[in-house]
Amino acid sequence: MPAKLKTSYETVEEIPEGFGDLYVERNGKFDLVGVEGIKTQQDIDKLQEAARKEREAHKETKEKLAKFADVDPDSLPGMLEELKEAQAKLTTLTAEGKIDEAAVDERIQAAVNRAVGPVQRDKEGLARQLEAQKKVVAEKEAIVTKLEADKQAEKVQNSIRAALLDAKVLPSAIEDAVLVGERMFELVDNKLVTRPDIGITPGLAPKEWAKDMMESRPHWWPASVGGGAVGGRGGSSSLKENPWSKEGWSLTKQGQAVKELGPEKAAELAARVGSKLGDTHPNKGV
Repeated sequence: MPAKLKTSYETVEEIPEGFGDLYVERNGKFDLVGVEGIKTQQDIDKLQEAARKEREAHKETKEKLAKFADVDPDSLPGMLEELKEAQAKLTTLTAEGKIDEAAVDERIQAAVNRAVGPVQRDKEGLARQLEAQKKVVAEKEAIVTKLEADKQAEKVQNSIRAALLDAKVLPSAIEDAVLVGERMFELVDNKLVTRPDIGITPGLAPKEWAKDMMESRPHWWPASVGGGAVGGRGGSSSLKENPWSKEGWSLTKQGQAVKELGPEKAAELAARVGSKLGDTHPNKGV
């Protein structure tokens, strides 16, 4: 089986032979940097740490806003009005000992403005800061979630690819087979198994699935596999699996083979049983 590369190694000796140029030493470890798009665990850890710091800042802002829990800034104007009104009445008496109502109103309004203005500005500023921090936290967490999903998808792809290689699938069909396989698998109890209700046996591991696919995707394998099981001339079983043979004639499967293999390789598969692309019936001699 081909060597499985890790995104990080503790020592240079652990790196598989021939892949040393793909790694760079960072912070005492050797990280994979030679493959475009690969994210190391260190990259994910950095994003998670950044998201943690944003959450702490978010929490700090909420605590500052909590200081207003016992004193509602919106109620301050009324409270100050009551307090200042009495003082204003004492300081705005006319010479005749009467209250100057206009002066009282002016003093009350000025006092309210002085008291409420800074509080209102602080409240609005903290609210804007809180919203901005919530947005940053959401963005960081979305990036971390995507990286984790990409890492999981890569793990699934590698498991399917390893099973296909072990089953001797044609190198030219590997990537197509991986794409087909990705849609057929799911993680159950941290194990990769085939999904139910997709037309194949549910609960299969990748290696079992690869064997199961020999019947429905014979063109993924060379003719020599299984005694000529893929479009060869060795027996009735092999002929039934070639959609251009008399025994296995199927326009639907022919179209599927052309789509998955491409016209050139599909034509080669048809030629194995004496047919060609575009034939409307099988070769009677095969």
